[in-house]
Amino acid sequence: MNQLKCAAEKLSLRTLGLILLPFVAFFTIVANVVLPFLGLFLAIPLFILNGVLLAAPKSKTCQLLLS
Repeated sequence: MNQLKCAAEKLSLRTLGLILLPFVAFFTIVANVVLPFLGLFLAIPLFILNGVLLAAPKSKTCQLLLS
């Protein structure tokens, strides 16, 4: 794996997170209007997943390659 692939991997995860962010926000609003208590429990894992995608931790291979 080279540095270009590491950068592309991180960029693709962040792009996916940015694409999903409006959908997650919309789902959260709709779910909380329709089913307030249940909607909160459905929306929290989606926000956590989105946060992980936006943070985009480097794989161990990329960490070794770039250090």
